[in-house]
This record gives sequence, structure tokens and C-alpha cells, in this order.
Amino acid sequence: MRSLFCLSLFFCAAVVLQMAVFPALLPTLLRPDVGILFGIAVLAYAQRDFALACVFILGLQADLFGSERFGLLTLSYLLAAGAILWLAWRELTRGDLLAAWIGGIAGTALAHLFYVLIGKISGHDILWGQAAATWFSLVLSACVWGLPCAWLCGQFAYRTGMMDLAVHERWASEARLSASRRGKLVRG
Repeated sequence: MRSLFCLSLFFCAAVVLQMAVFPALLPTLLRPDVGILFGIAVLAYAQRDFALACVFILGLQADLFGSERFGLLTLSYLLAAGAILWLAWRELTRGDLLAAWIGGIAGTALAHLFYVLIGKISGHDILWGQAAATWFSLVLSACVWGLPCAWLCGQFAYRTGMMDLAVHERWASEARLSASRRGKLVRG
């Protein structure tokens, strides 16, 4: 039940950010693909089955609310997540914020590269110049917004108990160490 609740929250947050908040506040060049950023961050922090379900749900969200070719973004998200897990499984799944951020940037780049390539192979009319400009702006915005998205997803996974056990223990020990340092500074 907790998994379904968390998946629905990720879905709703991605829809609201992608459809309402970012278009109203940001120029086109800095509007990220929130779905893949959330998906890769969840992949870095959460249990594997939940994370892959989250990547799938967020891909469906992107297809429903932002794609002209239904199913292609979902497939691209899953292929990008699989490629990242295959290439950098150990680095990504340690729960580091930096690895989740770089994974989000790489996931954005790969997912939208797969989107263009598969779209071209399947016969969709995709203009290379427009696709390259869109790809560049998405990667640039992932560089800007990937770190806050990774941090928010990590905090959410930690507080809801959806975090992988090893990553949760690491975060808990870092929190205890940080609290003890603050306590020593306050007392001293």
C-alpha cells in the first residue's frame, strides 16, 4: 500500500511540475524532464522493484502529458534506466547524491537520445535540428535541476521508508554523525 501511495505521489508531483509549475516559471531552455530525473533518483535510492515501477509510471506520465508518440517515452525511460544500471550499477546504488545527480543527467541524455533514434527507426518525422536543440536544452536543464530533484527524492524515500536498506543505514549513520557533530559544537 505504501508503494502505491508513493508511486501516485511521484506521478502527481511530476505532472504538476511538468505541466504547471515549470512552464509558468522557467524559460524553455531550463525546463527539465522531471519524470526521468525523479525516476533515476528513485533508482539510486529505493529498492529495485519499486524503482523500476516508478520509472515505468513516470514514463507513462511523460507519454500521457507530453508526448506525441504514446509509449515511446516510456520505452525510452526504461531503456535509459537499464543502460544506467548496466553501466554504473555500483556507483548509482550506493545512495550518493552526486551519483543520483549525474545519473539523472545521463538518464535524460540517454532517454531522449533513445526517443529520437527509436522514433526515427519507427518512421516518425523527427527533424534532426529541432531534436538536437530539444535534447541540448533537456540535458542543460537536467544539470541545473537534477541535484534538487535527487535531494528531494532521497529525502522522500528516506522518510517514507521506501529507501533500500543498505542506503537507509548509510543515510542514518551520516545523520547520527552529523547530529553528534552539531551536539559537540553546541556544547563546546
